[in-house]
Amino acid sequence: MPARTEQAIIDAFNRLIAKYPFEKITVDAIVTEAGISRSTFYRYFKDKYDVMNANYKVLIDYYVSPSRCHNYREMFFYLFSTFQERWKTLGRIFSSTGINSFSNYVAKYSYQTALAITKDNRNGEGFTPAEDMQCEAFCCALSRIFEQWLSGKYNLTADEIADALFAIAPPTVRDYWWVN
Repeated sequence: MPARTEQAIIDAFNRLIAKYPFEKITVDAIVTEAGISRSTFYRYFKDKYDVMNANYKVLIDYYVSPSRCHNYREMFFYLFSTFQERWKTLGRIFSSTGINSFSNYVAKYSYQTALAITKDNRNGEGFTPAEDMQCEAFCCALSRIFEQWLSGKYNLTADEIADALFAIAPPTVRDYWWVN
């Protein structure tokens, strides 16, 4: 979990995004909400996009731990359970657009995580070219599914969505988890 100040900044951002569209949130608003100075903010984050993305990174890093989950299906379940319980109001984070968008970050960080797990299982060797393409496509789709699910398009429980995602995941994702 992040340090106390870092978590205070993330929490401040989350309170703001629950009330305002992403484009209305500024670093000044975040520091005011967190009760910190701008210089303290910049010790932890480079901009509001970085704070927005920290939400997903913290969550993935927490659930990807071998002591918490034993496979991707469990991780999908816990991710969607957490989104369902705490983040339903944070669907606005997907309104960010461009290269720094939350959607892009979810796809990129999910891919990096799957690659790290695969390398761990293959003595440092990553994806084959076909697996690389499959995993990249899956991680981009995962980002879109999060967005659509938060907007209410998919009326599925966390269990149902975990099963569905695991069923369509590329073999590299289904077959590997951390070596321990």
